[in-house]
Amino acid sequence: MPKVSVIMPAYNAVLYLEESVNSLLNQTFKDWELLLVDDCSKDNTLTIANEIAKKDSRIHVVPKEKNSGSADTRNKGIELAKGEYIAFLDADDVWESDFLENMIAYMEKNHSPFSFASYRIIDENGFEFCHPFIVKSKVFTYNDLLFYNRVGLLTAIYHVPSVGKKYFDPSLKSLRDDYALWLDILRDGKMAYANSAILARYRVRRGAATSNKKKVMIAHFRMLKNREKLSFFYAIFLTMIHGIMGIRKYRIKS
Repeated sequence: MPKVSVIMPAYNAVLYLEESVNSLLNQTFKDWELLLVDDCSKDNTLTIANEIAKKDSRIHVVPKEKNSGSADTRNKGIELAKGEYIAFLDADDVWESDFLENMIAYMEKNHSPFSFASYRIIDENGFEFCHPFIVKSKVFTYNDLLFYNRVGLLTAIYHVPSVGKKYFDPSLKSLRDDYALWLDILRDGKMAYANSAILARYRVRRGAATSNKKKVMIAHFRMLKNREKLSFFYAIFLTMIHGIMGIRKYRIKS
């Protein structure tokens, strides 16, 4: 049984797939498996994934029969995962070489059921055009995370024996489904341990950081009101906080 199961959804990911997988292959921590789930890509993603898998027995390619979005795709990987820990790496993001070693040591030291870390923000060409997103090394509760989501999906790891297998909510249509999952983990009193070390690189298109904010804000509000059962006004208040903090998150470098 591998120590860590890494879940990677892929859809039309030919541009960055190899770079992302290589960042896993280059980890100083070697006891892992990769569940690379292809969501019916229309390009050569599946072909490239199968070629990569031939070179390393720890990589398992899972082709889906029907395109269903990132939440359901990640859930397929979680279903098949055998690891003690479950981590998430999208097919265009990158881990630093010590990500797993640092995070697993941090979690074992703190007996953490769920942890996350700081990360850099890069563009399509790998250029770091924003200041890094830094989280303070502290323990966060459900209410802390409800106020503002500090968890970057590419740095999140949870401990299966502590929390069980937790899944993304496909009904959220891949909008705020990761945030809902973190709240699910913390709702029953579990704590999130933040590691301030910068251990990953999150890829975003320039301009995408501020695009389609209205759609995201509406999805955020609905998730808080309908799924978390918050009052209308409290959900509105928290959505405004998230909007303000989201703008502050993408601080362009001069």
